[in-house]
Amino acid sequence: MDFSNQLGLLGSLDEKLNEKTLEENSSATTPFSLSAWQAKDVLRAIDCQWIEQLAQHAKEDNPALYMAGALCSAYLGAGHICIDLTILWQRPAEGIAAEELQTKLKHSGVNSVSAWCDVLRSSSLVSSAESVVERPMVLAGTRLYLYRYYHYEQQVLNYLKGQFDVAPFAVDAGLLATLFPKKADAVDWQKVAVANAASLPFSVISGGPGTGKTTTVTKLLALLVAQSMAEGKVLRIELAAPTGKAAARLTESISKAKADLPLSDEVKLAIPEQASTLHRLLGSDFGRSRFKHNKNNPLHLDVLLVDEVSMVDLPMMAKLIDAMPPHARLILLGDKDQLASVEAGSVLGDLSYGIENVYFQPEWAAHLGRLTGENLVPFGNSSAPAISRALTLLRTSYRFDANSGIGHLAKAMNAGDDQGVLRCLQSDYADVAWRVPEEGQTKADIATLAKGYDDYWDAVRQKLDIAELYAVFSRYQILTAVRQGEFGVEKVNAQLEHYFYQRGRVKDPHVWYPGKAVMLTRNDAALGLFNGDIGLCMPDEFQRLRVWFMQPDGSFTGLLPSRLSEFEVVFAMTVHKSQGSEFDRVALLLPMTPSPVLTKELLYTGITRAKKSFTLWGSSRLIRSAASTRIQRYSGLISELWY
Repeated sequence: MDFSNQLGLLGSLDEKLNEKTLEENSSATTPFSLSAWQAKDVLRAIDCQWIEQLAQHAKEDNPALYMAGALCSAYLGAGHICIDLTILWQRPAEGIAAEELQTKLKHSGVNSVSAWCDVLRSSSLVSSAESVVERPMVLAGTRLYLYRYYHYEQQVLNYLKGQFDVAPFAVDAGLLATLFPKKADAVDWQKVAVANAASLPFSVISGGPGTGKTTTVTKLLALLVAQSMAEGKVLRIELAAPTGKAAARLTESISKAKADLPLSDEVKLAIPEQASTLHRLLGSDFGRSRFKHNKNNPLHLDVLLVDEVSMVDLPMMAKLIDAMPPHARLILLGDKDQLASVEAGSVLGDLSYGIENVYFQPEWAAHLGRLTGENLVPFGNSSAPAISRALTLLRTSYRFDANSGIGHLAKAMNAGDDQGVLRCLQSDYADVAWRVPEEGQTKADIATLAKGYDDYWDAVRQKLDIAELYAVFSRYQILTAVRQGEFGVEKVNAQLEHYFYQRGRVKDPHVWYPGKAVMLTRNDAALGLFNGDIGLCMPDEFQRLRVWFMQPDGSFTGLLPSRLSEFEVVFAMTVHKSQGSEFDRVALLLPMTPSPVLTKELLYTGITRAKKSFTLWGSSRLIRSAASTRIQRYSGLISELWY
């Protein structure tokens, strides 16, 4: 049976999942009713309709197939790559009791996970992991995928497994020692990370804020460049990050870090510092999910360093890997404990799943020990999986000392220690404040929150140079956990603009005005701007209002406001949108009622955006709940790489 049209439908499904293109009151006309699950918001209209169309085309009517297909689509919309039928049997989606799911399945003759798998295997809509036949869904063990996402996962797995067999590259131990003078006591994990990444075609360096990730990779680039120059070769190195802001930060950080290297000016000049977004690097085709660079037209580089990898979703990682030349090295950098990507997958979290227990295969530990002069014998373990040798974790924070409340708060939150979090908030740390909502409070304290922008409005009035203004704006940021509601980003931004209007700082909040800050909400390749880029509205030399965007190289581009189509005010932003950015002072607002987005990863990410001062607005009940709630996204990467 020809499923080419249906696979085409499936191919665009991931682009449709976040678009409300279907009527809310539409329902699937399946052989049994899923309307109750739709009413509970467990399923969306698109989840039911796509499986209905496919099943009708294939003339299949087994309810077990409909349920599996609809839930697979729903879980993808929630960020999962697949559904695991074993887990689903015991712990279905929120809003569905296990007994309810099992009862529905038993009515269709399915009394176990094994029987459910048998139904799926017999369907013309499902192929097995071993099959080369392209069908809308793929069953791998008890994991069910939509075809495209199974293909993405396999691309990543096949790439990684191919890198494990590559012989290590030669590393100049003397040059490594020059970059990292011997320390007295503990293992120098920055040095180990550089030796490791320099030896391998693929590597991951993870660490929290202030652990020296950028310093480490700058020394890594210096080592690679110096070795290449000694051989009379030119190394083509590219730097990238998911967003323009993150790319700009990477550019700035490497520019500063390389100035302090104990190497010649010739080597320093050869170290690249210009970073781009992943979309720019791959050649974004506006309005399409494809890129100019792919397997048939690979990137022209020898080394690719990608920062803020926690923000990279599985489809983007697969497309990035697809565009890598066979000989090139890929170095991934990020904080594994931050929020996962907005779209499906948790690639960095899955790759670094067991990184906390630092260990290497014994022969690799010995190899790194010889290179670095460090005693790594205690970290040798014959049961270490192949992926472990590609990973290094930086643990020591050089930003937050023993007296830093932000450091202690982030550590307690990351550990899921709810009591430790409350102790930090209740302590007298100078850099941490806790604002508990008053009884009966239903709205955010806009007047207090707005004070953080006093310096910015003074700078707007003084008409500072746009680079200086951008720096002032970036010192303070209000973060929200949610989009809707009194404590959501939409309402808070509207109230802030109204407050600024009442104080005479804005003449009319409904039009463009000097000082208006906006964030793009959609890629615009024609303008060279991307989702998440922040612009500030200020007059040019002819007193025409323009919106100024910082480019990755630190320069600014001014555009007429009329050229921007999709954007939102950004005096407040969601924690998700703040990833890749840091601010001197941060205020994080939690909603008044429980929300599934309140997790330890979200609060940890919000906390670690602050460098000097952090204020948390929220009740102890919600803070305790968030600290004990961990994001879990289903995929096959962990089981394939770690077990």
